[in-house]
Amino acid sequence: MANTHRAPKQWCFTKIETVNSFENWRQNIIYTLSLDPHFAPFLGDNVQWQKKTRFGPNRGFLNDGEDVAEANRRTREQKVSMLELMLGQIANYCPVISRNTIVKNSTSIENIWQTIRLHYGFQSTGAHFIDFAAIHFEPNERPEDLYQRIMAFVEDNLLRRDTQITHHGAQSWKMKK
Repeated sequence: MANTHRAPKQWCFTKIETVNSFENWRQNIIYTLSLDPHFAPFLGDNVQWQKKTRFGPNRGFLNDGEDVAEANRRTREQKVSMLELMLGQIANYCPVISRNTIVKNSTSIENIWQTIRLHYGFQSTGAHFIDFAAIHFEPNERPEDLYQRIMAFVEDNLLRRDTQITHHGAQSWKMKK
């Protein structure tokens, strides 16, 4: 019998999510989508596409050239089709965000994550760190649960190499290699 890998069944977002539940959902959907070789190329860092418009239905994709093995060559129409199937799958599990926002208006996988973070109010800007003071021990909560919520909040607000934080359109912080 062939060895198959399966992610936990994907679940839909609800109206109330946390940073942890978002990250769990995001990692699960990335893993699930990456199992399909047609979707995997769109999940890489720095992979971008254009919004779908009447004048730009191919989203900036080009046909693969002869430098790509013939078995792997795709036309721009095939690339758009696979991208939109993948985006549709993400939209299916994210009903709190307009389907068109994900399928037609997204420009990268990172753009989708930032849109979802913005919706829930936990985008990584550093401006929300003041909300740390609002974290408190809830009734019927174990001390370890509080600790884990605090750690998730702090980790989510740390600057990372891949940060998208900008100041007047320019990246305000870059980590040295």
